[in-house]
Amino acid sequence: MILALLILLAATCAVLAFALSAAEAAFLRLSRREAEEIADQRGSTAVEKILAQPVAHTLALQIWRWFFTTAVVVLVIVSSTLALGGLGAGAVIGSVILLISGVFSAAVSPRRIGRGHHLFVAASTARLVRTLRVVLGSLPETLSSIGARTLPGTAHTDQGFFDDEEFRELVTRASEKDIIEDSEAELIQSVFDLAATRVRAVMVPRTDMVTVESGTSLDDVMTLFLRSGYSRVPVVRDSADDITGMVYLKDAAFLHHRLRSGQAEQSFAGRDPEQILVDELQRDVRYVPESKRVSEFLSELQRESTHVAIVVDEYGGTAGMVTLEDLIEEIVGEIVDEYDTESAEIEELEEGRRRLSARMSVDDFAELYELDLADEEEVDTVGGLLAKALGRVAIAGSEVELPRRHGPGVVLRADRLEGRRNRVSHVLAWEAEDSRGARAGVGTEDESGATQLAIEGTTAEQQGRAATADPAQERIGTTG
Repeated sequence: MILALLILLAATCAVLAFALSAAEAAFLRLSRREAEEIADQRGSTAVEKILAQPVAHTLALQIWRWFFTTAVVVLVIVSSTLALGGLGAGAVIGSVILLISGVFSAAVSPRRIGRGHHLFVAASTARLVRTLRVVLGSLPETLSSIGARTLPGTAHTDQGFFDDEEFRELVTRASEKDIIEDSEAELIQSVFDLAATRVRAVMVPRTDMVTVESGTSLDDVMTLFLRSGYSRVPVVRDSADDITGMVYLKDAAFLHHRLRSGQAEQSFAGRDPEQILVDELQRDVRYVPESKRVSEFLSELQRESTHVAIVVDEYGGTAGMVTLEDLIEEIVGEIVDEYDTESAEIEELEEGRRRLSARMSVDDFAELYELDLADEEEVDTVGGLLAKALGRVAIAGSEVELPRRHGPGVVLRADRLEGRRNRVSHVLAWEAEDSRGARAGVGTEDESGATQLAIEGTTAEQQGRAATADPAQERIGTTG
């Protein structure tokens, strides 16, 4: 009688351990939408409660699974000992039974069943899982807290049955096994990165904005559009901080055509394009803080049917401009149309050197040279990194060396200047041959003085140009 009871208990524990293992795998695959469908069909909220507290239920599943597994081992050994009348023989036979059971479990994997039939398994075991979780009370939360304190930095690594990191890992594995193309995997990863990207990282900086002065004529505005290749240009009064509106190429071209064909609106009829000012064509401006997440802002632009916005910093000043195309490029990569001039961000040179765009992101640069630049949050581009390391405005030939934990450092040298502000447009990069390399500050007093003279000369040149500048000319750093 006792032997039969022990065998029955062992079989029951084995079935429960099998079911809980399958349930854990099933809930890993279960989405919130599928959970809601199960709740509607069965009139049960157990699945939703499980997904509302995924960490606690995951720990409860693991605790009970190990409990039932341990119980099976103990009960099988005890039953074998009682049946054979000796501990040695009972241990041997019990071990053989457990080995056979393990081989069977490997062939008919409960986790494989849970993943393959996750809807059925989740719906069938939801109430059991919920009950076992309630029985344990606050024990799962206590164990989770102890684990987080024992291993610092792991408090946010276990977010439940299915999290972003697991999905990224699945995408990577699918790409390695050619289930999906590499380009498709990169696209999926870009969508995840979008949630953490700020507008500041994708905007056109203020120094690169093409603007038009308030009071500029329609003819001059059309000339600016044709020269710059842009279709939307901010209208400014005195500086980029005082933006009065946004003028669109379609509006200007439509009015220009109407005037020439004699079909203009009454307010413009009979007037010459030189007499019509950009202020009469401008539209309202859409503003966005530079700290806003790209994913949120993209949704807002879609709802508002807007394609361009002015980015403002924490002080309310103009930080730059962002377009819908800039946001989409974060997902699909660089978009170049028939009128764009595409310049390579990385150009391979001789002797292991590379010419890099000064606007190359710090993250891409760090990945290229295996540098640890995780703390460089104050700058976003290679040009900014060079200027920060120098501690002053870079001129052609300025060099710095960025150290690496292992191996020689990486040397950055300002290579090309462009625009009215003589800003660095490209830098040269290579691995230092020895420990000396270049040092931040390019080290001589004469060179430092030359830097200061170059800065003063640039400023004087800008002031001279500003005094004679035609209001129709764009203020532009680069038109890339």
